[in-house]
Amino acid sequence: MRQRRTGLAPAPRSTLGGRADPRYDRSVPFDIGLAVQPATAELRSRRLAAGYAADPVRRYETAALGWSLGFYACYAAAIAAIVPMWAVVLPGVVCFLRYFNRVHECLHADNRGSDGRHPARWLLVVVGPIYLGYDELRELHLAHHREFDTPDDPDLAMLRDPPWSAMLASLLQPEISAVQHVRRHGLSPRLAGAMAVRAGLFAGLMWLGGWSGALVYNLMTRVGNTGAFFVFSWLVHRERHYQVRPPPFPGPVAAVWAFLFGRENLDGIRFHYLHHCYPHVPDRHLSTLAEGVLGLTSR
Repeated sequence: MRQRRTGLAPAPRSTLGGRADPRYDRSVPFDIGLAVQPATAELRSRRLAAGYAADPVRRYETAALGWSLGFYACYAAAIAAIVPMWAVVLPGVVCFLRYFNRVHECLHADNRGSDGRHPARWLLVVVGPIYLGYDELRELHLAHHREFDTPDDPDLAMLRDPPWSAMLASLLQPEISAVQHVRRHGLSPRLAGAMAVRAGLFAGLMWLGGWSGALVYNLMTRVGNTGAFFVFSWLVHRERHYQVRPPPFPGPVAAVWAFLFGRENLDGIRFHYLHHCYPHVPDRHLSTLAEGVLGLTSR
């Protein structure tokens, strides 16, 4: 894996939507002497990626809210005995993963024009009694991009071998992420209050469902969350997949995955290396961007 460069002075942060955005920390001072030099492959690829604008966050917030409500509808149908409890597990996991994918796109989208009050930011699918909010999860995810594969990467435990250890860390992601955030920023009264509200919501959901409902709810959330983080943390960062030209998924696997979780998610997994290089580019454009970047090698 790539190692973070050391010995560089911190670059000034630019902002997106009025907030410090570490995606754009890296700056290159302009040198007039380089203006007449041939463009490097990296510069050409950056120019290419600049042609793909970040989507406005509202494109994904409403979809995330819809899939969140779909997940809770599955749980409600189960505990109200409208359908057998076993019948909601797969639909619930699908709703959770589609919700997860939309939230991930929100984290990288353009926040300009958003007041940050969309219901999707507070009506989260609460995975456990210890769970962070949207802003805290966003901060940790952008820190993962900024500090990738270094001791400061909050996702490091889910990245490293052996796979069983990464799987266990993915299972405990809600709790590990909460610890990581508190270590980095402390536990403010506001955060403590918000986490207490989410813990109360989780307890209420467990009470409503009883033992069988609690089992189904935790099965849907933990299977979905563990699978999502294991794929996006451990699997896609293996050397075989973490490259501009990753191997394609087998046809049947790709077809089923795209049907259940969406073609955009499939491209986001396959072209995850480019996502790290150009996190503003939406998943739906990554396959086209990959073709363009590979075309630069022939110039």
